[in-house]
Amino acid sequence: MKPFEGINWKDRQILFQLDEDAFQPASEIAKKTRLSKQVVGYRIAELMRRGILRRCCVIVNEAKLGYTFFKFYLKYKSVDKKLEEEVIAFFGKHPNVGLVDTCDGRFDMYIGVWAKDAHHLYRVYGELFGKYGRYFEDISFSTVETAYNSKRGYLIDKSAKAEVPLFGGEVDYAPEIDELDKRILGILSNDARSRLVDIAKELKVTPNAVSYRIKKMKEKSIIQGARAVLDRNKMGLLSYKVLVKVDSFDEKEMSRFLSYVTQHPNIIDVDLCLGDWNIELDMEIADYDAFRKLMLELRTNFSNMIKNYDSLLVFYEHTYTYFPMGKKF
Repeated sequence: MKPFEGINWKDRQILFQLDEDAFQPASEIAKKTRLSKQVVGYRIAELMRRGILRRCCVIVNEAKLGYTFFKFYLKYKSVDKKLEEEVIAFFGKHPNVGLVDTCDGRFDMYIGVWAKDAHHLYRVYGELFGKYGRYFEDISFSTVETAYNSKRGYLIDKSAKAEVPLFGGEVDYAPEIDELDKRILGILSNDARSRLVDIAKELKVTPNAVSYRIKKMKEKSIIQGARAVLDRNKMGLLSYKVLVKVDSFDEKEMSRFLSYVTQHPNIIDVDLCLGDWNIELDMEIADYDAFRKLMLELRTNFSNMIKNYDSLLVFYEHTYTYFPMGKKF
């Protein structure tokens, strides 16, 4: 399948707008794409029907809720397709797991886990691997300090602009959030474009109350925005996870690197982390040749910084949410 086969230019513009700000109404997207509100609504519905647009989800900075993001990278020992599906479903249902991807390369799967501290993480680790740990010959671990994202500029053939961090930074151990806030975040995690009136009806409160709660969570930087969740396979794109080992921590060089990668149209997420590697890059790109060219570009421009890297070809993103605790809602 060729990149964007069956996806026309207007659809790509709409997807870009949803990725930039999925909260914006159809009327705003219509102005920016020079379409009618009705046509925008129809095209979004069609993109979802075809599975290209899986959903739009709220971006939650869990550090503001007292959580740190950890990742486990797993190498299979004895796993067949049936067992893999069982493990994926098990991990995906856990209330602290926000990410489950299957891949090829050094690892076969990686998962993202939110935990409050080392004690909490140890308990979650036991819950996740107590049953299935024996099926993995290697479990590697990283801690995400800060995560950045840049918008999918490749959708409109333009460089993306650098963005503020998605989440991470200093953890707030006294978050100002209650059960109603959590339920709102749970709904927005499943559909960030939910109407206030529908959220209010489900939660048995007024639309004004919902609007006020969302506004306050934005002011506290708990809600960082909302983005599109896409099926890259149905877009004819390859998805890579690149694990970069840094040779030296030069603040000026790191700043230059972050500026470069967050503006690249094919690099959609950048994580600074602690573990066997120091940086994780998520890429969506046309083919292997384009990926190889991009990596050569990075290694050439940052030869004094990049020591080595591993690349994982991501098959499918099974679970993707910034607020996995919302699953219970």
